[in-house]
Amino acid sequence: MGKKLGQDFQALKASAREIPGVREYLHSFPAIIADLVMSRRIQMRLTQEELAKLAGSTQATISRIESGDEGVKSGTLTNVFKALGIIGISPQFDEEAAAIHSK
Repeated sequence: MGKKLGQDFQALKASAREIPGVREYLHSFPAIIADLVMSRRIQMRLTQEELAKLAGSTQATISRIESGDEGVKSGTLTNVFKALGIIGISPQFDEEAAAIHSK
């Protein structure tokens, strides 16, 4: 009962990474953006509708972003990032994959 909001979801994602194909999807750009936007929105205690209003968008568009839709325009993402106070994304590199590709 002492779990924080999102811990169950993080545990589910950790388990899902073991399923073939899921790991690659979770490391895709749309999935990373989806996770970032949803996590920050929840942290700020905003509904999708409230975030949409702040970003000058619609609830349906926020839902598309959070579901990993690749068709969301970069300008829309910029407005959502501004509304959430996201000022950058720090990359994480898979050195093992880089070593394999550099051979």
